[in-house]
Amino acid sequence: MRRPLFFKLFFSVCVSFILVSYLVWLADALLSESPSRSTSAQAEMALAGARTAISLGGEATFHKEFESWPINAREYLTVRAIPAGAEPPHDPVRGIYSAVAQDPRGQRYALVYHVTRFNGFVSPPLPLDMGPHTFYSGLIGVVIFSALLTLFMMIPIRRIRTAFGALAAGDLKVRLGPVWLKRRDEVADLATDFNRMASRLEELVASRDRLLADISHELRSPLARLHLAIALARQSPEKEAQSLERIGREADKLEEMVGELLTLSKIESGATTSDEYFFVSEVSHMVADDARFEAQGKGVDVQFIADPHTPGTEALIVGSGKLVSRAIENIVRNALRFSHRGDTIVMEMDSNAAGTTLTIRDQGPGVKPEQLKVLFDPFYRGDTSSGQGYGLGLAIAKRAVLAHGGTITAANGAREGLTITIWLPAAPDSPQGGDAIGSTLDRGVSAQPVQAI
Repeated sequence: MRRPLFFKLFFSVCVSFILVSYLVWLADALLSESPSRSTSAQAEMALAGARTAISLGGEATFHKEFESWPINAREYLTVRAIPAGAEPPHDPVRGIYSAVAQDPRGQRYALVYHVTRFNGFVSPPLPLDMGPHTFYSGLIGVVIFSALLTLFMMIPIRRIRTAFGALAAGDLKVRLGPVWLKRRDEVADLATDFNRMASRLEELVASRDRLLADISHELRSPLARLHLAIALARQSPEKEAQSLERIGREADKLEEMVGELLTLSKIESGATTSDEYFFVSEVSHMVADDARFEAQGKGVDVQFIADPHTPGTEALIVGSGKLVSRAIENIVRNALRFSHRGDTIVMEMDSNAAGTTLTIRDQGPGVKPEQLKVLFDPFYRGDTSSGQGYGLGLAIAKRAVLAHGGTITAANGAREGLTITIWLPAAPDSPQGGDAIGSTLDRGVSAQPVQAI
């Protein structure tokens, strides 16, 4: 059976207020020096009865009536004769109630009803001891306050639930307005988290849709060339060998593109990261050696420069050295693609206790300022005239760096070229003194000292 939260909160608050109020009043009544209202009324009734009995028949009549009284009334009442002009003590605060009675012969009597603490007090005190008006007024106030408090808590929950329902129905534009953020309480924190979650979901869905659209567009060209090559092979059997060679090249391009897409997907899902320790200098040194070998035919030089203060203090990085190596390699290959004979690609590294920074500069044409914002987007190619690449290399590099908690930025050089800067945070538990610790690359390459060039 479904139990609405409203009624749970409402009855819980009501019962809590009533119980706490009653317990506080009970403790006050038991610890107070003055008797309760019930005890005061009982004392007044006992004194009035004794005074009436003495006034009508004297002391003998009083004792005869007194024997029929309840025990709790006889226990606290005393009667004694007093001379003319004398008055009995009277202090209701301390539980002493008194009256003076005179019999038919003119003899005066002191009637004293004395109760002591915890003796004669009505315990526990009855709620109606407060008086019906006070009791019912307090009860109505508690109910109203409980209802308002419950509504104050329930209305935000219902509205946030409505927003969640709209989000689940596919409305990724739904947001909780600024009135929620002005509350400065946990509800405002919840609204902020909801807006952040909705924005992130909208961003992810838009990125997915954009990626699917880009994939469809990029796959259409090689598939069209494949169909064309197959048609030519069918129409011109004498060109079958040439058509098959073309089909093979297009199939290789498709395989390469699909492989890049799988790599990009794995990085975004976190499947390629690990918890191995490595130095950025190691992976950068290997990438520089490979790139330098490939760049010989093009007449381009690749230099790797490490800060002279880095040896012995380089920060260890935790994650996947292979993935970081792939990211750096993609950036260097991209720089090599746009470099000309005689150009130099410089890889410069600096490291401190916070992390390691690697800067890669080329002497190419750079990019337009408006292209810097989309340079790392999948399938974006700054220069489409060359027909090389698929626009996935820099996207993979960015995802790889972000997967390690780092940052990657691009900027045009002061006079020429493009500069890409990578920063990777140091492992939280990495010790100081990098040369004293052996890192483990998932490519199985041993550490090599890197000297400044």
